Amino acid sequence: MSYKITFFTFLFFFAIVNFSAQEKVNIDDVESRYVYLLKYQIDSLDKSSSNEEYFILERGKEKSQFMGVTSYNRDSLAGGANRFAFGLDPKSLPKTNFTFRVIKSFEKNNISYYDYIIKDNFIYEEKPDFNWKITDETKEIGNLKCQAALVTYAGRDYKAWFTNEIPVSDGPYKFYGLPGLIVEIEDSKKQYTFELVSYKTFSEKPKMWISRKRVKGKTVKKSEFYKAFKNFHENFVSEIAKGGFSFDSGTERQIKDRIKKKNNPIELAP
Repeated sequence: MSYKITFFTFLFFFAIVNFSAQEKVNIDDVESRYVYLLKYQIDSLDKSSSNEEYFILERGKEKSQFMGVTSYNRDSLAGGANRFAFGLDPKSLPKTNFTFRVIKSFEKNNISYYDYIIKDNFIYEEKPDFNWKITDETKEIGNLKCQAALVTYAGRDYKAWFTNEIPVSDGPYKFYGLPGLIVEIEDSKKQYTFELVSYKTFSEKPKMWISRKRVKGKTVKKSEFYKAFKNFHENFVSEIAKGGFSFDSGTERQIKDRIKKKNNPIELAP
């Protein structure tokens, strides 16, 4: 049986398709938390297609976890948590373009990346080769004395500003490996910029957790995940149709047009 849905019905369906009861898996205790603002360009050909989204970096004794605030709130609600999400209805949460979790293991010196495509959860592991070049350039960001470092990763050249005043070798997204916390990092085209907004430490340490649904995802190679993501992106309508849904011609045009403009991922060469 096929169900024909409108564009707005589709948006609602897509927003809640992964919103189901989720058991939480505790992976560490949160010793400190850092809030970042990401400013990014959705369409590589349109500088006006800018957007913003907040992320949090939770750091424990053995691991750290980086994720979008909206995505985390959805998981919190699904898991019955009231932290961050108390009183919120999932339909009231803003849309997000970032549903991943990046978990860094300090002992293994690797990254576990969790994400889903429609309703299928995937995991891949990576040891990024961050060949940082620390420069003599310095500046103050807020009340923090920062120093510049350069790196190339996944098809983009980045300039990062880190501070020794927060001696944490970590930062937003997958970035780490400098002598202090990354306060700001921006690619050379100024299409992706992470800026530290606030940070705090905890005396009573809350649990760092991830949903069991994510943990039980299919483990694949990084190349396999991005191949599946590219296939979904390029064949979105037909992939949705496999689930028994179809679109009227107007809805299909709207969806294809929106997807066409989402052509500027953070990793250009994964």
